[in-house]
Amino acid sequence: MNYAHKHAQEGFTLIEILIAFALVMIMGGVVFVSYRGIVAKNARKATIESLRVIRNALEQYREDFGEYPAQLRDLIKKPADEKIAEQWQPYIETKKGELLDGFKNPFHYAVTPGGEHPYELYSYGANGKGSPKSEWIDVWKVL
Repeated sequence: MNYAHKHAQEGFTLIEILIAFALVMIMGGVVFVSYRGIVAKNARKATIESLRVIRNALEQYREDFGEYPAQLRDLIKKPADEKIAEQWQPYIETKKGELLDGFKNPFHYAVTPGGEHPYELYSYGANGKGSPKSEWIDVWKVL
């Protein structure tokens, strides 16, 4: 048998390498899409759990002071109002000193006297501030 002919048949052709590469890329894409879906689902669950914790802290604050705090920060840092500061306690412990949703964005909070609810509290969802209202995760709709 001719040495050159035997050697040529031992390797992979360019087409075979390209097909193998394409299959690896397709499998990687499927894994990536699945992973992103799982991450988004877990971020939503974490956001809903955070809304539950914040809602409970807001209610405890209202019981202690007769009103809801002006801002969410008042649940984790002592407010400047001396009347409140005397009796204040941390209502939520955080490592970073701010309340973030599962997507690492701040929550929207506003006291709404005379509104449908006493306050607004929601996450803008995965796309953050500026996302359409249909993506918002509202405490009054999920809990």
